[in-house]
Amino acid sequence: MNTMYGNGMKQLEERHVPTKVLKMEWSNKMDLLAIAKEHGEVSLHRLTWQRVWSLAAPKDKTLVTALAWRPDGKQLAVAYDSRDLLLVDVENKDIAFSKTTESKVTSLVWVQQEKPQKKDTIDSVLIKMNGLDYLPKLQSLVLRDTPEEENKIPKVQDTLNLLLVGMENSEVQILALGIFLCGSIKLVEVFNKECTVLNIHMPVDFSYLYVAIQYYYGSIEIVTIKLQECDTCWDDVYDLAFKHDQLLSSLDYLDQTMKNILETWEHVSLMEMELKLSSYCPEDPEMVSTDLLELLIYGILTERMDQFLKRDLTDKGIKKIGLSIESSHTNVQKLVVKQLSEVTNQILFQLVEISGMSLKKYECLGLTEHSVKKALRSVNGFLMKCNEVQIVIEESLTRYKLFFKWLYGMMIKLNDENSVHDPSLSDTSQQELNMLAEYINGLGETGAKAKDYKLDRVGQYFLDGDLECPYDTRSQWWSLLQDNPCLEENELIVTASRNHSLTQQFAELKADLMDIFAQRKTFFDKTFVMYDNVPLESPSGLSQGSTRVDMVDLPNHKLLVCCVRDFGAYDFGFYELMAYGDTQEVTQRSTTVFYSCDGTKQNLHDVQFYSPDYLSVLTETVDRASNRFSLFVQLSTSCVRSHCSTDGLTTCRIGQPNSVSSSNSSESCHTLTDYTCRMVENMAASSFAVSGIRKVAVLLSQSRHKVRLFEMEVDDEEDEDDDSAMDITRDSNLADETA
Repeated sequence: MNTMYGNGMKQLEERHVPTKVLKMEWSNKMDLLAIAKEHGEVSLHRLTWQRVWSLAAPKDKTLVTALAWRPDGKQLAVAYDSRDLLLVDVENKDIAFSKTTESKVTSLVWVQQEKPQKKDTIDSVLIKMNGLDYLPKLQSLVLRDTPEEENKIPKVQDTLNLLLVGMENSEVQILALGIFLCGSIKLVEVFNKECTVLNIHMPVDFSYLYVAIQYYYGSIEIVTIKLQECDTCWDDVYDLAFKHDQLLSSLDYLDQTMKNILETWEHVSLMEMELKLSSYCPEDPEMVSTDLLELLIYGILTERMDQFLKRDLTDKGIKKIGLSIESSHTNVQKLVVKQLSEVTNQILFQLVEISGMSLKKYECLGLTEHSVKKALRSVNGFLMKCNEVQIVIEESLTRYKLFFKWLYGMMIKLNDENSVHDPSLSDTSQQELNMLAEYINGLGETGAKAKDYKLDRVGQYFLDGDLECPYDTRSQWWSLLQDNPCLEENELIVTASRNHSLTQQFAELKADLMDIFAQRKTFFDKTFVMYDNVPLESPSGLSQGSTRVDMVDLPNHKLLVCCVRDFGAYDFGFYELMAYGDTQEVTQRSTTVFYSCDGTKQNLHDVQFYSPDYLSVLTETVDRASNRFSLFVQLSTSCVRSHCSTDGLTTCRIGQPNSVSSSNSSESCHTLTDYTCRMVENMAASSFAVSGIRKVAVLLSQSRHKVRLFEMEVDDEEDEDDDSAMDITRDSNLADETA
């Protein structure tokens, strides 16, 4: 027997998990393990089982259906049975992107292209030049009363990667950089039979797409799709996805800024003042403005107004409300000027670049000139509305200062009866007096409710509804457009909706920006060629919903596949497929593999490719003393491939056959010797997750409450010194123990 040097397992941790673990996935860049638990919770753990963070499900009674790491390890894709697909930043668990799929996601795979050495063209150089570096830097989004941290705008990825999404309705979607939909195919429309995607695989050269599907009656097939070159190549996909990623980052910043503005506006103390005004004369709302005007113009103080100023309002209360309103308006104005306008200008700059791309070959990717022009008009309209909000805030601040300054002066005069000097009007011009009189005259003219008092003109811009008091520009340009409606048809002239609020304008802008990348055409539609399907298993004996198919590619368009019919079965299928581009055919060589110990087959629980060279297998058996134990096997794929045949009738046995079983065995049953195995003591394992790149493994108990973490490929001597009870166990020793 051959001994595989360096395939020992060193146990690092064993932990009990209070909540059942459903799925596990290793990162190939860092020693991080993502686990999905009951109730949809996803948590991230280090190799020492230290928890990095935990993320709750987006909805109640939701379970995770698939996990996938971005190849650079900076994001984690999580799919739920509620059809939600999230991209989570590993560093801070922020949701970088989310979408709702048409059907439940059954498989997620994230692959990255090996960047070929090629000469840059003028187009590629211009596209990759980041013009945003020459625009003003965006400020931090940190709000008050929150820990300060550096504002982190997501960095655009410099290498093309694809998120492959397989769904229950047979649809396969290809998302460039995890967000841009560049390919979609519904296999049910191709085969006219209902099927579910079990797994997907794509080599790093993006030449083929392999899809494992299961039909409703149980049979499993591997669909091979050739992705051939055309006028539009993967570099063009990356260029457009690059711009899409930039635009989404800016849009996310804009969305967060709008939320910050609304949160800041909620702290405005106008409501307190409006409630006091509403209590002045509930039966006649206009009485408050009448009495205030008489006090301002004629100096007549009615008895009701005298009691109102002394009882309901105080000089300290007036001063406090006035300062609070001024501070809130100033903060909102800063957000509009420093953040809202600047990020909108960045989006405008990005759209100008995208509009140039829409005039070229990117139309086959769904980019149309009409959608970009529509978005440009929306962005310009939003900018005009931002300018309008700035003007309204400035005018409102002037009126508030005059109003509260006058009220504060009247309070001082009332409290000091011997005062001859009128502090409320000492340094007020006639123009300011006219403005103050006009402002007071507008109070209470719309109704008896407190919110109807027109103390404020700014808050209406942050409501999702038409403006109650639209701003009257009274400019010559506005008059010109009103008198000549034909000018609005000119693409160079942008007219803002006079009655729309800022929130409405933002919703329109967001919809138009998302419409730019709405699915119309895909690069995938014109470049894929369907090859012959390869059946893996016959319909008999299959348990739909518990089938597992794992795939890994080899050079020269070869694909290795292992298929488990049902967890608890005695064997699994091993396949070697090879695609031929000239004939569009796929050849198949296969064998059936089982584990036998002491002449008894062991139940199979899980099979995964550790790497292209090794296959990890988890089995379970019951010895003569009715003790259950599990074995973790590292099996050489080259050894299994050497026994594969085109007729698929060969059988391979892992383990040492005894003399009786070997004499009665069929000639087609081959014994595999190039493997190592380890007994898993004191735990009945049900599944595992491995990473050949990071050389780690984790085993999950059948109760799904206990996990064991292992370091793989350690030297045998090191493993023995560290944990003698967990020695690598050869079958000869195992047979002696169970005899």
